Amino acid sequence: MASGMNESAADLEMILADMAQEFIEGCEDRLDEVDACLARLRNQEGASGDQILEIKRQVHSLKGMGATFQYPSVTLIAHALEDYFETLFEVSQDGVFDVQMFVDRIREIAEVQTDLPRDDVLEMLQSMPLKARRRAVTKDDKELTLLLHMPQGIQRKIIGKELSQFGFNVIIADSALNAIGVGLSLRPDVIMSTMVADDLSGIELAGVFHAMNATRTCPFLLVTAKDVAPDVVADLPANVTILRKGLHFAKDLMGVMKDRGYVGQQR
Repeated sequence: MASGMNESAADLEMILADMAQEFIEGCEDRLDEVDACLARLRNQEGASGDQILEIKRQVHSLKGMGATFQYPSVTLIAHALEDYFETLFEVSQDGVFDVQMFVDRIREIAEVQTDLPRDDVLEMLQSMPLKARRRAVTKDDKELTLLLHMPQGIQRKIIGKELSQFGFNVIIADSALNAIGVGLSLRPDVIMSTMVADDLSGIELAGVFHAMNATRTCPFLLVTAKDVAPDVVADLPANVTILRKGLHFAKDLMGVMKDRGYVGQQR
C-alpha cells in the first residue's frame, strides 16, 4: 500500500513538473511574440492595428494559461493589461512603453517560475509608473480604484475611458459573478454598474454588495439611460447613487465623488 502511494505521489510530482514546463515554454513563446509586435509599433513598421490585435490575442491567451497552470499572478497582470487597452491605451511611444511594462512583469514571473502573492501583484500594479495614467486621489492621498461592471461594447469603452481620464484605476468585470469576486478580493473604492445586464441587474448587484460586510458601505453607482421609478429609488440602499448617461455624465460623476468625500484632484 505504501509503495503504491509513493508511486502515485511521484507520478503527481512528474505531472506537475511537466505542466510547469509547458506553462513556462508557452508563456515565453507568447511573450516573445508580444515583444516583437511592440518592437514593430515602436519602429512604426507594418500596420499598427494588426500589431495591437495580435498583442491582445496573446495577452488573452496568457490570462487563460495563468488560470489553467495555477499562476494567478499572470492572470491578474494580463487582466490588468486588457483593462489598460480598453481604458487608457493609445498608439504612441508612451502607450508602447506602458504595455512593455506589463509584459516585462509577466516575463519576470515566468523566468523565476514562481507565482507571486496576490497582495504583492496588486501593489506592483498600483505602483507601476504608467505614462498614460493620471491618478485620482482622496484628501488623505489614497489612490482610487473603481470596479466597472458592464458588458463588452462601445458604451463600456467610452465610460471606461472617461473614468480613466478622471484618474481612476479602472478594473473591468463583464459579468456579475466576476464583479462579485473582484469586489471581494480587491475591495474597490467605488463600484459602478449598468442598470441592465444579462445575468443580474444593477439593482440586484447593488443589493448583493450591500448584503456583504466587506462592501456594504462602498459607493455604488448605477448607470442608466432611463428614469427610475420613485418607489424603486426609495428601496435602494443608502450607498447607491443613480447616474444618467448623456452629456452631463462626467459632471454628475464628479459631483457624486465630491459628495462622497473624494476630491477631484489628480497627480
